[in-house]
Amino acid sequence: MVGSTSMVIQGSRLGLLASPIVSLVFGLIAGTAIAQPSDDALERSRQELGVFSDLLSAGLGLDEPGGLFGMNVGTIQSRYLFGQGAYLEIRSPLANRRQRLSLAALGSTLRDLQSSQNPFARFSAAPNPQALTADTADSELVASLTSRIQDVDYELIVSTALRQASEAADALRALEGIDEATYADIRGELAKLRQELQANIATMHAMLDGADLSGDESLSARIAPLRELAQQRAEELGEQLEKAQAEYAQRWYAERELFEQALYASACKASDQLLSFADSESLAIVLAGLGDEGVRMRSDRV
Repeated sequence: MVGSTSMVIQGSRLGLLASPIVSLVFGLIAGTAIAQPSDDALERSRQELGVFSDLLSAGLGLDEPGGLFGMNVGTIQSRYLFGQGAYLEIRSPLANRRQRLSLAALGSTLRDLQSSQNPFARFSAAPNPQALTADTADSELVASLTSRIQDVDYELIVSTALRQASEAADALRALEGIDEATYADIRGELAKLRQELQANIATMHAMLDGADLSGDESLSARIAPLRELAQQRAEELGEQLEKAQAEYAQRWYAERELFEQALYASACKASDQLLSFADSESLAIVLAGLGDEGVRMRSDRV
């Protein structure tokens, strides 16, 4: 970002003060006593402000149809206050793009929470039930229960990893980290892994229903690669998402700076419309949803 600077550009009767870093406040210099205006004077000021807002919207490209149901991509709401000046709130597509980044960050946090230790893990690491000093019937019961718990454990681990991978792919697509073709390939890959998971679970159920536990070791060797692959894929997409978030944020701040520069230029050009504004009145502009992040985060930029 450019260092903090201040410039005063004289319009017809409007002085424009710009600060690209901290604020976009356009002030009128030198105050004079103002008499109570007539209704016609107030209406004239409001009309001038309306024309100013329309020119500003056109200069920023906010009046172009591209939103939902053909609506404009952005809006400018203005209000005139006698003796104080005018207040403008600008909503641009940049605010919507900022929300994508916030949603992606929230999703990453939720995935980290979901990656906590599996509650069934301690059962998977339990001793072989055949080694327990118990009656044969009890040993078979314990073995059956343990196998079923391991079944749930396996399904939980793999399904969670596949869900995290899918959510990361969705976020990557939203942040323009991958193109549509790559996104489709990832979705197809994850769909095949889900089918393989269901096949493995069906095999595990069949073995348990048949009370044939002799093939446990061979089955574990067959299903283990899927668990490792699903976890690896989720981790890879998560790392790719972190990189995409950083790049997206960098592009967004650069676009915001260009937007502010265009705003200042358009405001200076349109300031000749505010002929009835007194020198003591000011024009404050708020950029909705374009605030800075950090400890003292502000959703709007003034």
